[in-house]
Amino acid sequence: MLKSCKAIVLRVVNYNDTSNIVDVYSDIGRLSFAVKKGGGRTKSTMRMLFRPLSLLDIEAFIRPNSSIHSIREVSPSVPQLTIPYNPYKQATAFFIAEFLVHAMQDGSEDKLLFDYVSQSIMWFDNCKVGYANFHLVFLLRISQLFGLRPDTGGYHSGMVFDLQNAVFTSTLPRHGLYLNAQDTAALRQLMRMNYDNMRLFKMNREERNRCLDTILRYYSIHIADMSHLKSVEVLKELFL
Repeated sequence: MLKSCKAIVLRVVNYNDTSNIVDVYSDIGRLSFAVKKGGGRTKSTMRMLFRPLSLLDIEAFIRPNSSIHSIREVSPSVPQLTIPYNPYKQATAFFIAEFLVHAMQDGSEDKLLFDYVSQSIMWFDNCKVGYANFHLVFLLRISQLFGLRPDTGGYHSGMVFDLQNAVFTSTLPRHGLYLNAQDTAALRQLMRMNYDNMRLFKMNREERNRCLDTILRYYSIHIADMSHLKSVEVLKELFL
C-alpha cells in the first residue's frame, strides 16, 4: 500500500552489501526502510538525507506483513540549517536519536509524541546560543508523554525522590532506588526548565553530566536500559 508520512530519522544500520536499513519514527508509527547504498553523489546525498533527527517527507510502499518497507520518494520536510554543521548539535542529535531508539520500542502511532519530537528538533536547529541544557529539557519534557513525569506539587526541602514509584517522599524507600536529598533538589530545579528559560540555568560540565546520569537512570528503571548508549560519553565531553 502506498502511503505518505512525515518522519524523523533515528538511525541507519548496515543491512547487506547493497542496502542499509533506515529506522524512522513517523506520524504513522515507527518504520524501517531498505535503502540502496549507491556511490559517489548518490551516496553523499543519502548520507545528508538520513542524518539522525533529519525531518523527512516520505512516500513509501508499506507492506502489512513485513517489518521492512521500500521508499518511493523522499525529501527534506524542514531543511536543517545548523544541526548538520555544528559538532555540538551533531553530538546532541546522535544522543537524542539513540535515546529514542530505545525509548520507543513499541513503535505505535502517537501524534502528540511525534509533534513534540519534531517541534523540539526545529527549535534546536533554530537556536543560536544557550542550548547546552537542551538534551536535559528534552528528556524531562518527553517524560510526560511517556506517562512518567513526577508530580512536584508536594515537594519540600529535605525530601528524596523515589525513582521506582516516581514520587517525592520524606521516608527512605526500602527498595533503595532513590536520589539523595541533594540530587532530589537538583532534579526539582531541573523540572522548572523549558526551552525558553534553560539558558538561565547555569551548570558546569560535571553538574550537567550528573543530571544526565540521573535522568537516564530513571528511564532505565521504567522503560529500557539506557546504560549502554554509545553517544553518551561523547556528549559528556561537550559544553563547559
